[in-house]
Amino acid sequence: MFFSYEAQAKKIKIVTTPAEAKIYVDGNYVGDGVYFLNFTRKDDFFMVKVEAPGFVEKEMRIYKHDTRKTIPIDLREDESIAATVESALANKYFTINVREGVDESMAWKLLTQVMLNYFDEMKTSDKASGFMNTDWETDKFPKAGKKIRTMVQIKEITNDGLAYQIKISSEVADINSPGEHGFKPCDRLIKRYEPLINEMQQRLGKN
Repeated sequence: MFFSYEAQAKKIKIVTTPAEAKIYVDGNYVGDGVYFLNFTRKDDFFMVKVEAPGFVEKEMRIYKHDTRKTIPIDLREDESIAATVESALANKYFTINVREGVDESMAWKLLTQVMLNYFDEMKTSDKASGFMNTDWETDKFPKAGKKIRTMVQIKEITNDGLAYQIKISSEVADINSPGEHGFKPCDRLIKRYEPLINEMQQRLGKN
C-alpha cells in the first residue's frame, strides 16, 4: 500500500498571542511565541499548553488531521491579576507587640475597629479567649475561570507583654468547583485587604 508523504509527516505552525507566551508540547517546554509541530506517521495528536504571566493558560489537543497550516492560540487576560497583589503577608502569621499605654480592652477595641473597616461583620469575636476571625469572603473572576477567598484570624499571645498574631488567609479555586472543594493557598491577596496588617501595626504596635 502506498502512503503519501503528507499522510506520513506533516507540520502545523503554532502562533501565540501574546508573542512572549511559553509553549509546551506533551509537557516539554519547546519555545516562545512560535513553534512548528512535526507530525510523523505514528503521531495522531500533540497536547499543547500555552502560558504567559498575567494571562489564563490554555491547553488543547492539536490533531494531525487538522486542515489548518497555522493555528493561532490567543490567551485571555487574567482579570484576577489586576485585582490582586503578590504578597508575603498571605497565609502567614504576623506578630504585633502592643505598645505601652494600650491595655487589653483598648487593644481589642482597636482591633475590632480595624477589622470592621474591611469586613461587614465578624464570624467569631471572643474577647475572653482573645480570638476573632471573619467568615470567608469570595471574589469571583469569570473571565479567568477562578475565584479567590479571603479570611482573617487574630489571636492573643504572650510575647514579653500583650501581643497578637494576625493571619490573612488567601485561597484560590476553579470558579466552577462546588462549595468548599478545590481551594488551595494562594500567594496573592485581594488588593483591598493588603493594608490591613499595616493599619493594625500603626494603631496598636510599638514604634
